[in-house]
Amino acid sequence: MKKPFLFSLCCGLLAASLLALPLGAAAADPALPEETAGARDAFIRGVLTVKGEGAAPEGGFSQAQKRLLALRAAKIAAYREITERLDGVAVSGETDVFNASAFSDRVRTSVQGVITGAEVTGEAYDPETGIAAVYLSVSVPEAFGALLPAISGTVPPLPEYRAIAIAQSGPDGLIVDARGTGFKPALLNRIVTAGGEVVYDPSRLTRDTAARGGAPGYTSDLDKARDLLARKGSVNPLVVRASGVSDVSTDIRLGPSDASIVFASNQSGRFLEAARIIFVLD
Repeated sequence: MKKPFLFSLCCGLLAASLLALPLGAAAADPALPEETAGARDAFIRGVLTVKGEGAAPEGGFSQAQKRLLALRAAKIAAYREITERLDGVAVSGETDVFNASAFSDRVRTSVQGVITGAEVTGEAYDPETGIAAVYLSVSVPEAFGALLPAISGTVPPLPEYRAIAIAQSGPDGLIVDARGTGFKPALLNRIVTAGGEVVYDPSRLTRDTAARGGAPGYTSDLDKARDLLARKGSVNPLVVRASGVSDVSTDIRLGPSDASIVFASNQSGRFLEAARIIFVLD
């Protein structure tokens, strides 16, 4: 006769423990987004996600009011966090978004537009502790498209690369293996030659291309690079190995032969103008 009682007691304790899960357990819920570790992670994943936390105020508030106020505080904290993260994203070389915004009202306005357009992708609230969490996300390609018109004039232009070469038919995309070069992902990653001529400059993309998410992609694996290009419509990508970086770590350098092949292949493939480019990182 004691067994049913003990079984019921155990079940009751188990149910109580499940109901008392803290916010930390809720944050591990797969339904909630994963925070972005840093700029490199954001470029590879194609999204910048941050988490803000807020606490419910003390006093005679109802549970519903405490939840609402805690979530509001968490959202403010998330906006502050995503602003700091965006400010630290490299534009080109040592110039980041914060520096570019300081010298250009147009850049500052564009950045504010990106922040305002951030999407709430998750939220959680723990009534036991009164702590709430709000997740905000910004699409990196969409941010690139929104910022490009403003940031395109923030870096000195380079002479355009020209080559005399037989057109290479077939390639419709480009994979640049930049592993081991110290290459740094940025909003304006250029492909240059050893002579300082530019093979690819994202600041020269048309606004329509940028607005359609025409930004280069980033990954740490060649097979994933091919998959990413396939989503952009490429079925026969050209793969080249970078010889290093230029004077700035955000500009990747190609050797003379590879630069000539890329230039010639693009005459028919037009993959540079469409930003069908993937950089493979360490």
